[in-house]
Amino acid sequence: MIMQEVSDFFRNLFNPSGWPARWYCGNWTIFHGWLYIVSSILIASAYFSIPLILYYLIRRSKNDLPFQKIFWLFLCFILACGFTHLLDALMFWLPIYRVTAMVLFITAVISWIAVFGLFKVIPMVLSLKSPDFLEAVIKNRTLELELANQFLSASNQELLQAKLAIEKVLKQKDEFLNIASHELKTPVTSLKAYTQLLSAMRNKDPEDLNKMHAKIESQINKLVILINDLLDVTKIQEGIFFYEKQKMNLSAIIIEVTEDMQLITAHNLIIVEVAESLEVIGDKNKISQVLINLLSNAIKYSNKNETIIVKVIKDDAKVVCSVQDFGLGISNEHHDKVFEKYYRVKDSNRENLSGLGLGLHIVKDIIAKHDGSLWLESEEGMGSIFYFSMASAN
Repeated sequence: MIMQEVSDFFRNLFNPSGWPARWYCGNWTIFHGWLYIVSSILIASAYFSIPLILYYLIRRSKNDLPFQKIFWLFLCFILACGFTHLLDALMFWLPIYRVTAMVLFITAVISWIAVFGLFKVIPMVLSLKSPDFLEAVIKNRTLELELANQFLSASNQELLQAKLAIEKVLKQKDEFLNIASHELKTPVTSLKAYTQLLSAMRNKDPEDLNKMHAKIESQINKLVILINDLLDVTKIQEGIFFYEKQKMNLSAIIIEVTEDMQLITAHNLIIVEVAESLEVIGDKNKISQVLINLLSNAIKYSNKNETIIVKVIKDDAKVVCSVQDFGLGISNEHHDKVFEKYYRVKDSNRENLSGLGLGLHIVKDIIAKHDGSLWLESEEGMGSIFYFSMASAN
């Protein structure tokens, strides 16, 4: 029976026979009827306009809209609602009640599909962040990017500085190898020549032999100094330049070293001005090495018969030692560089003077390890004064 009714329903879906138009159902007045008709048509036109606007919005949006499937479901739902109101108005003339029932059923199905779809996206909607939260996140990300950019910029600058430093070291290495090969070759060549002369002078005057022996000894001393400087720099770089610190009399060490250095030079007078017995904590051998380096430079860069002055004074809680010569001097542009490894002042007055540019670098490291200070006062052509200070133990 039910199946027969369903079959009859669809077979006569568009057949209005047997049904009166709505004007003839009940007691419709002209005003009441047209109010119903106009209202239904206006509602239908609004329902048809909304999907058009939604469709235009979806198509013209430059960004992908979220939940587009829900948009399409609601678009279909609103269209179906529009058709129900339009058919409701038409039935005042066309009694198509079966079509209206079918449209209502379709609208109901679409409505519940939209309800279930909306229910499904509720968790996703609730997980969306507010504009203020997103703006704060963007600000934080922007700040993080700026910090990262600053870090990268600083890292690039450090890499550039490291590259320049490496290039400088490589240049210094090349210069050092050239200087070292020359400096080591000179005394070796001299030793070979003096040895040959000494062999040929076996039967000569003993005084001449003594002079030759002195020259050989001088060249050997130069070799020893060069080799010791190279060994000391290697130890400094490897961190094995060990110190044995103890309380010592700096005044006595200075007197002892200057007396030994005076024997080396016959052309310079070394004057020592020590006010009193001054004690410090340090490594006696290393401090002696500092004095030897400073005095060797003073002798090397002084003219013959010039005086070299060594002073030791106590200044508050410090002991200050100075070595002064009146020789070539150093211009201001070189003051900060003379303590660098391998650095040598280049000018015509120093071309024939030997050295690897290591002595003052070693002196700087030794004084630094004694928590002291090292500096100089110098003017080109007026000589130099090298100072170092250490904490007093008195």
